[in-house]
Amino acid sequence: MKKILFLIVLIGIVFAQKPTTRTPVAGDYVGILDSEGQAWHQTMSQILNAEIPIIGGKAVGIDLDGAYSNAAIDLSGVVLNHSGSSGPVMIRAGTYASPVTSSDAHQSGMIRLYGSNDAAADDGTGFYDRGIFAYLRTDKAKGIFPISGLAEVRTTAGEGPVAVMASQFIAGLHTSGAKLDSTASVTDGMFASWLKVYSAVGSVADATSRVASVWLDNQMNGTVSGEHYSIFATNGSNSDAFVGFETGDGAGWDYMWYFDETAYDQDPLSDLGAKNEVNSDKSIKIKLNDTVYYIPIFVVGNME
Repeated sequence: MKKILFLIVLIGIVFAQKPTTRTPVAGDYVGILDSEGQAWHQTMSQILNAEIPIIGGKAVGIDLDGAYSNAAIDLSGVVLNHSGSSGPVMIRAGTYASPVTSSDAHQSGMIRLYGSNDAAADDGTGFYDRGIFAYLRTDKAKGIFPISGLAEVRTTAGEGPVAVMASQFIAGLHTSGAKLDSTASVTDGMFASWLKVYSAVGSVADATSRVASVWLDNQMNGTVSGEHYSIFATNGSNSDAFVGFETGDGAGWDYMWYFDETAYDQDPLSDLGAKNEVNSDKSIKIKLNDTVYYIPIFVVGNME
């Protein structure tokens, strides 16, 4: 009976008040109903000055400040019962069938994080900072993708977008006088992305498995009137080479290119060979260590 009376009073208060929004102060008490319908309250100072809805008001989000000895938000105790992409997750904004929508023409995005680091000396733990780090482990047979994205174009009327990228990574010396120090190892340097696969001694990749640092997959089944590549490279300034090779522990590559049984008799391979005593029309320059070599190329008329 007491629970019923409490709920009736609470509902009456909610409907009697006009929606209002204000930032609570440390002395405010916030009434909350738990999953059992029991009422409890705590001061705003106890929940880290968070902005939460006042009864009858409108949610204004969460605003956390101050110093924390651990995480500002800790979801370590959450237990998820996965049921698909629309099922339980740590944090959600929409679903594939019903995404969060906007008509914003600006580069606002859904999540933005801005950070800066001014550490000047290495403490021996790895002298770099990670903006976002995702660790995902599998202990049985399920595959894992720590970070994934899907960019879909569904524009059917009017003009479509001119830029669509599932991911964008940019690294740069941003200002005049910005410096990049000398590299001490192969992992040092400035790269827009570092893609690596590895295996521990004693691990096994089965005979029919496949391992690569990069998988490029083109599935443009519609009409492509413009250019179409697996790799598109541009240069704003002259670089030493299109691809630079460096190995560790004497490991190399068995072949420069390998065309398997599905590709060896397909384009761009050709059965044509150069005619006898015909000079090449042009050549491709390569560099092996300190020696420059030229790979001859011929126009069709000089092939047979």
